[in-house]
Amino acid sequence: MTSTGVRDQATGESARDLANSLGDTLNKALVISTSFRFDPELNMLEILDPCNLRNNIKVKGLKNYVVSVKMYLLPAAAHTDDRPASLYVRQAMSCVERQLGPVKIDELFVSFADITNHFPKPPDAQLLTSADHGDRRSPAILVEPPNSNGGPGSALSSGHASSEATSNPDLHAACDMTRYLKVWSALNRLKRTGKALKIGVCDLSKPQLEALCEQSGIVPDMLQVHVTNDPTEDTNPLDDSLQRLAKHHDISIRTHTDSMGILNDRTFQKLVTDFKINERFPTTEVPPQGYKIDFMRPRWVVNYNVTLKNRGLVSNRGYIAMASSDCVLDPNRTSRTVYAPNASSSSSSSASGSP
Repeated sequence: MTSTGVRDQATGESARDLANSLGDTLNKALVISTSFRFDPELNMLEILDPCNLRNNIKVKGLKNYVVSVKMYLLPAAAHTDDRPASLYVRQAMSCVERQLGPVKIDELFVSFADITNHFPKPPDAQLLTSADHGDRRSPAILVEPPNSNGGPGSALSSGHASSEATSNPDLHAACDMTRYLKVWSALNRLKRTGKALKIGVCDLSKPQLEALCEQSGIVPDMLQVHVTNDPTEDTNPLDDSLQRLAKHHDISIRTHTDSMGILNDRTFQKLVTDFKINERFPTTEVPPQGYKIDFMRPRWVVNYNVTLKNRGLVSNRGYIAMASSDCVLDPNRTSRTVYAPNASSSSSSSASGSP
């Protein structure tokens, strides 16, 4: 689903903006008009904003512009091995290209929805916090091999993150970035092939950033961190150690105020129900016996911005969201027992399909 209902808003709560924008698109595309089509190449149904023309930059005749794209990989964006699918990167970039035209992305960020830069504190720090504030709270893209040369494409040489993580099991789990390596390598491939000028990650702490670079061999050009005016926040994402690390490796630090949870299952299901998506577009997939097609879950969201150079004016801004269903074990299934002379046997199996 694509939407530009918020492209003219300079500020706003991004999760609320996205939900309202998707609702606006669904209303215009399904109620007021019929703006949808099946894309055989990506094997997905596209619900399009009829007010936002495809190949937008060429249609508008824009010159001297900057394209910024932020891709949110949501919790449901996982294969059965619990690793985000690099297929989603290809899907997202194809959708962006169809919406804007064949453009080079100047800044490409990826945000992993289940990553947080809040780490377990030492006991003393936890007591101090409690006393001061109280209780709160599909075809995969080829993976490039790690770059062993120096420069922006090389791994960090520090072993500090590994030693810290080894001494703290919770920190070790938080710093294990192996499940994101395929996606991060897919972004690096876009940079190496000239489709993206700079690539970056979002909301990583210093140990996480070190771990990602050491495990992938790829240093980001940019790090985007969340800032807030909420007085209950007890973690400063722009701590001195993170800034020193970024400066040492020429990583540009940016800030953002985007929602940390851009689109959850509950919000999406409300949109699906309100606009009768399942009734309008029933699935043709027949699940194996004992399985069923689960409800649709959002897998990724892309926010794109086209800004005119030297003027700072946003020419086009919008969201693209993708959702799909899994094939899951039916809890109401009836197990079958096969009888043979002097023996009996019964079997059941479960599998979780990938999007």
